[in-house]
Amino acid sequence: MDNFLDASFLVIWRTILSVVVIFLLAKITGPRQITQLTFLDYIVGITIGSIAAEMAIDTEIPWYLPIIAMGLYTLMTILSAFIADKSIQGRKLFTGIPVILINKGKIIEENLKKYNYDINDLLTQLRIKGYFDIANVEFAILETTGDISILPKESYRPTILKDISVPTTQSSLSANVIIDGNIMEANLRNMKKDRKWLDNEVSSRGYKIKDVILMTLDSEDNINIQLKNQNIKDDEDNYFL
Repeated sequence: MDNFLDASFLVIWRTILSVVVIFLLAKITGPRQITQLTFLDYIVGITIGSIAAEMAIDTEIPWYLPIIAMGLYTLMTILSAFIADKSIQGRKLFTGIPVILINKGKIIEENLKKYNYDINDLLTQLRIKGYFDIANVEFAILETTGDISILPKESYRPTILKDISVPTTQSSLSANVIIDGNIMEANLRNMKKDRKWLDNEVSSRGYKIKDVILMTLDSEDNINIQLKNQNIKDDEDNYFL
């Protein structure tokens, strides 16, 4: 019984100590650690959490050794942030740079592949931002935090229409009828279209279905087609350094 109580007390105080240490280290690194996680921040955060858990449970390890390790990991994060603030090359190395995924209304497939970003991930993020039709987007930029910033086309930029007395009509949802060369049969049927119509629309523009990374169709039969391998340059990347 005494051994049980001693072991329990040891785990309890080491757990409390690990929580206090993590809290203090988080205060030292500042809110940037939480709100602007970089790839390195993410790795360090997971590692410190693992060390803290090991410190609380593994009573065979001297309590001060995990604290030293967590302190060193935190120091690495602070040092990398300092280098990133002082050096453009350091910023590229430790935090990365924003990447353009849509350039002037065109999807940059090369950048999607380079950063393991699926076309469906892109469409999901656009919808979360309130853009259900990719035809309304001029630029989409993948930030270093993993978030996406969107610049809509001029005519779709937000405004309070009631203040300028402009009559409006409700926008309709657009359906993805081709994704990465694959026909979305259910979406096509929901839009009251068939395969023959789709083939005609694509071939009349000089394209093949296998070459289409995304094709959307709205209720007013407006079509937007994005092609694979367009080799669109994204020189604007340098603007964000």
